[in-house]
Amino acid sequence: MSAWIWTAIWTYSMGVLDIFLEYRFLKEMFGAKYRFTFLWLYLGTFFYGHVNRIFLLAGTTLGNFIYLSLCGLVLNMLLFHGNAVKKIFFTIWMYCAPELAFCTIFPLFHAAAAANGTGHCSGAALEFVSISARLVQYVMMEILLRRIRLLRRDFSERDAFYLMYIIVFIYAAVNMMMNIFVGIGEWMEGTLIPTAICCSLIAAAGTGLHLFCVIMLERRLLERLAQQQYEILSRHLETSGEQYDQMIKMRHDMKNHGLCLAQLLEDGKSEEALHYLAELDIRMEEGEALVRTGSVYADALLNPKYRQARKLGIDISIRMSVPGEEQIRAADLCCILANALDNAVEACQRGIRSGAPAGWIRMRSQIHRCYWVLEICNSIHEPVSVEHGKIRSSKRRHFTHRPVYGVGLQNIREAVERYEGVMEIDSGTEFSLNIMLPIPGNDRDRRRETNR
Repeated sequence: MSAWIWTAIWTYSMGVLDIFLEYRFLKEMFGAKYRFTFLWLYLGTFFYGHVNRIFLLAGTTLGNFIYLSLCGLVLNMLLFHGNAVKKIFFTIWMYCAPELAFCTIFPLFHAAAAANGTGHCSGAALEFVSISARLVQYVMMEILLRRIRLLRRDFSERDAFYLMYIIVFIYAAVNMMMNIFVGIGEWMEGTLIPTAICCSLIAAAGTGLHLFCVIMLERRLLERLAQQQYEILSRHLETSGEQYDQMIKMRHDMKNHGLCLAQLLEDGKSEEALHYLAELDIRMEEGEALVRTGSVYADALLNPKYRQARKLGIDISIRMSVPGEEQIRAADLCCILANALDNAVEACQRGIRSGAPAGWIRMRSQIHRCYWVLEICNSIHEPVSVEHGKIRSSKRRHFTHRPVYGVGLQNIREAVERYEGVMEIDSGTEFSLNIMLPIPGNDRDRRRETNR
């Protein structure tokens, strides 16, 4: 078999490996992909990679960078779900990573060749450098993948722009050093080794700086989550303390309540006795956790809101089964439940203020196979305007007449999208919010339901 066939097989195999690892990286970052297959991803890379080299569609370094980045962005836009800013960030990162890896390896090999008196690297040495650079790139991708997996759900646009700026700055600095290195290498071979070491250190330091920024973002996120959990637990402990104090008071007064009821019945005042029992029942309900979901976070959130709705005269019913904290973060769970229930209570309050009946709220959730399904329905006294899956708020900005969309539903939608879930809104004679979240690793034995 001729040499060019072996070369073609080798090049194609390395290309497939390249695309497979990049595909895996992007799939982990963006989540579920569209209907396009792996073949489309490879053909796209072939178009903006090999075709560009053959026809020189982008001749300069800057033009090549812009051309490849745009082609990669178009491909990622077609293939993957997710925020556009995140796609831009990972597109630039995927192009800069191999360049940084190559700039880390190549100067050292070039310096070694100069030290041996050859002046320039041979074709075999350059191929070895290319393979080494790819290995470095794969290691960088794996490190970033492990560190950023937690950040993927809370990767804000500000953080993405910040990291993009660092990447482009590092890439420009390394490119400048490489141009200086090549220029010096052609005329002053004695300076090759120091210049090569400088180029390698700059590239390695830039890569380390970027990973350091990712690690710092991760730590910031963990601190924020810890603070949120602390606040939720504090609220739960405060509620539990109030319930305990109420129970102690009830036990202390139970003997007196019994004597009062006995005297009322002895005097034949049955209606007064029934009224007295009803008052006792209300007081006991105030100190009881009426909603038990199996999650201390959800319980601490839902019980005060449940009591508030009951005090307003709203007919509220909650039947909840929630996933564990290992499947959905407590902060995201509380964001969904709090905003959804607040919106329902607010809708009923608007009806009360307009003179309509207090209304009703039904809150249901269950774990079905690998999905958590949540449905919240409430009565409405007037039609709700739904535009492109968003609720038009009754509030308007003070300086314009443009409508404002409900912030609570936007927060819910963002939380749902972090888990690649589905959210639907329906408004007719009643308002309903339906959410379905995938929960991999579901353990049915841990599920606990409550009917209220």
